[in-house]
Amino acid sequence: MAKSSAATGYLVGLIFAILLSMGLLVVCYRLNEDLAGKDGKIQELDRKLKGEKERSKELYRELKDSRELITGEENRVVEKSHYDDTILSEAHKRLQEILSEEWIATEDWKRIKDPQIREIWQKMTEFRGKPREFKSLVKLNGELLEQLRAVIHIIPILRYERIAALEQSDQLRNDISQLRQSKQKEIDDLRSEVSRKEEENLRLARNFDQERKRLHDEKENIQKEATQRNKEHALEVARLESQKGQLEQRIKQLVKKKTKNFTEYSEPDGRIVHSEPALGYAWINLGHKHGLRRNLRFQVYQFIKGGRQRVKGVLEVRRIEEDMAQCAILEEQEVTDPITGEKVTVPDKDDPVVKGDLIRNPYFDKEEQKVFVFLGSRLQNRFYNLAEIKRKIEEAGGKVDSKVSTATHFVVVLGDTDDDFQIQYDRAAQFGVIFMREPELMEYLGRR
Repeated sequence: MAKSSAATGYLVGLIFAILLSMGLLVVCYRLNEDLAGKDGKIQELDRKLKGEKERSKELYRELKDSRELITGEENRVVEKSHYDDTILSEAHKRLQEILSEEWIATEDWKRIKDPQIREIWQKMTEFRGKPREFKSLVKLNGELLEQLRAVIHIIPILRYERIAALEQSDQLRNDISQLRQSKQKEIDDLRSEVSRKEEENLRLARNFDQERKRLHDEKENIQKEATQRNKEHALEVARLESQKGQLEQRIKQLVKKKTKNFTEYSEPDGRIVHSEPALGYAWINLGHKHGLRRNLRFQVYQFIKGGRQRVKGVLEVRRIEEDMAQCAILEEQEVTDPITGEKVTVPDKDDPVVKGDLIRNPYFDKEEQKVFVFLGSRLQNRFYNLAEIKRKIEEAGGKVDSKVSTATHFVVVLGDTDDDFQIQYDRAAQFGVIFMREPELMEYLGRR
């Protein structure tokens, strides 16, 4: 009985132990399964960690390369703000400065035939002053490569132009060298000519001194002779003045009632100071300061034996200086002879216009305005009517009045008469006014 109970207890203990072992086996199996799962996860995490480490190393290498690429130093820290504010902004600012240079502002790029290159140059010119910022080195690099392409495109053109400039420079040097040689030869020739001229001038100076001495001696002889003649002339003038006074008194008695004539009593306005009849011109002693005008005509005359006048020619003013004027000697001019009253043609080749001849013109006066009065109204000429003649007198500086007065210088007698004619005629004679006939007036108007 005691053995049976022990065996039962042993059996129960064995069963319990078996059950406990089986429970432990189940627990161990479960733990083994969990451990196997944990090992798999650990291995997976190890693989991920290893991949992350590799990626981290790759990113670090890329970061170092980027730092070295950007800053030139692999350990220098570059922040995004520093990258934007310093590197890209500085690159943008520098490009703005470069593209704002004077040479880039020219329009020579418009001659480039390649449309793509021309478009790049167009962008470069528009870049100046434009608020455009680079966001990355890729864009900056692309912009720089485009600009480099555009600049490299024109290098062959610049090389060709440089070669052409060098050739032109060599040609200019050759031309300058030839010109220098030519000019040197001219200078040598001129120096020889100057030496020859200096020798000639010395010879002429010696001849001039000899001629001056001869002329000086001749001048002294002429002065001595002139002094003697002046003394004789003074005596003769005194004698003639005495005779003149007596003759004037006699003339006043003989012509007391006689009217004055323009040709006989007009005073000369000037005289001929130089004449070249063969060349057809003469110089008179009137000019700008005397109020002379171009195209004004003067009658040339001289006094002959007996105090009479002879008309020698007609002058027309062509060129005026301060106190002299050059006049043309008009050919084949028909004038009235003051002695015979006949029409004569001047100049006469046997009696040419010479120095010392007198000149006159009723329209010209160095000091006062000439006043004309017309007696009558019927004209004989076929060129002008009375109004036109009066206008020409005024254009020449004269004045036309309707009545004779003490201010009247010339009375022009026309063909008809009226009740007032004789009154005005007598008054003019009383005032000593000079009378002119229509033909004389027409001569001074340039018509015959």
